[in-house]
Amino acid sequence: MALQIIVMTRKGFHLLVRSPLYHVAIKRIALLMTPAVFGAAVYQMNIIVGRFLASLLPEGSVSYLYYADRLVQFPLGVFAIALATAVLPSLSRQAAAQDMDGLRQSYAYALKLVFFISIPAMTGLIILREPIVKLLFERGAFDEVTTQRTAEALVYYAFGLWAFSGARIVIAAFYALQDTKTPVKVAVVSLLANITLSVMLMGPMRHGGLALATSLASAVNLLLLTRALRKRLGGINGRDIVRSVFRSSLSSAVMGGAIAAGALWAVPACEANPWYLLAWVVGSVAGGVILYGGCAWLFRCREFDALVDLVRTTVRRPRA
Repeated sequence: MALQIIVMTRKGFHLLVRSPLYHVAIKRIALLMTPAVFGAAVYQMNIIVGRFLASLLPEGSVSYLYYADRLVQFPLGVFAIALATAVLPSLSRQAAAQDMDGLRQSYAYALKLVFFISIPAMTGLIILREPIVKLLFERGAFDEVTTQRTAEALVYYAFGLWAFSGARIVIAAFYALQDTKTPVKVAVVSLLANITLSVMLMGPMRHGGLALATSLASAVNLLLLTRALRKRLGGINGRDIVRSVFRSSLSSAVMGGAIAAGALWAVPACEANPWYLLAWVVGSVAGGVILYGGCAWLFRCREFDALVDLVRTTVRRPRA
């Protein structure tokens, strides 16, 4: 916080400025924020429901879900939430200017970009679930059985990564339109779906069923939000989004196939030495990124070009 205050001061913002304690804009922000908090927290609420029900299962189930959720939170927090935060000002400006066509284009661009990143991340987590869990957590009381059960929860959580990520973008679009009530209504439906699915699946699938219920409920949340936004905007460039998702999925399938083929001989050889396992996981991630980027370029994914241009712009940007 101190570092940010220094930068803001250099840009002309000062804290020592007389201002009234009450402002009409603050009241409006509070009114909009109250339902927004619930709408944005639906994922965490689903996680809480899952952990509560996991406490009714055999010992260790809560821990399996907790550690698996930590791994899913990494790509979700680094990419999806960051992108949703970055795109919100642009969507808000276009909504305020009644530029609905521009808002639709910005929304579609952000959604395609987040899917372009989350789909390969989902694929990587599913294929490398056991090596990643083993590398990060397996020591002390965290034994091989715990690794396998945590990996089981991870694979079901990972299946919903695309929905967790996409929902952040759709919710940002609603907030730009100053509509915080629709996400809340959809969140209630999603929460009820999660509870129902959790009760149905926790019996036959144990903690894995709870993780799967969270992913399915998030998919329901995303689909209902998308449907509501499509009605609100009169279209969301759906065909373009579907084509982009298809190319990203195809590129991820090629990447995943290559990593899975390498894992058949590499993982057994790495189990005896943690340093070999570290090298394999890091190498697989790096190789997967390169292979995915090559396939995306071959399949002419526009999101790949956008990311490359973004990196070039950031690298070449002159320092103040």
